[in-house]
Amino acid sequence: MPDTSKSALDLLEQLRQERNELDALIKGLEKRLGILSEPIAGDSVAALSKPTIAPNSIPVGFFHNLSQADAAEKLLKLNPGHALVTKDILDAFRKSGMHVNPRNALTILYTTLKRSARFERVAGKAWGLSEWYPDKKRKREEQAQPE
Repeated sequence: MPDTSKSALDLLEQLRQERNELDALIKGLEKRLGILSEPIAGDSVAALSKPTIAPNSIPVGFFHNLSQADAAEKLLKLNPGHALVTKDILDAFRKSGMHVNPRNALTILYTTLKRSARFERVAGKAWGLSEWYPDKKRKREEQAQPE
């Protein structure tokens, strides 16, 4: 075996070892921050994961300088396909240190989400992103257009 092939194999083995060490460090940091890891479906390359943050483990400052609508969108995008009730979204805001009006905070957030086309109300007071429910959007558009 030529020297270049041997050194390439050595380098590959070294990089694999470093990847394993980095994966362990990443998992430890995710655990410390309260981030959950979900495997990506159909991924045959190593154990890659897509981090999501549970609403009850939002770090302080996570929604810094965001409006309630932008913060809710950011939270929902971290948990694709999982609608959250208004109270859980508000609790995540409070946990992050975001200033919310103590009086009528739930009503204000509900109204903000209802007025934005980015959100879709599902199952009572739960909210998801409109892009998750393309059929509902089409139905709304069809109802809005006169025949």
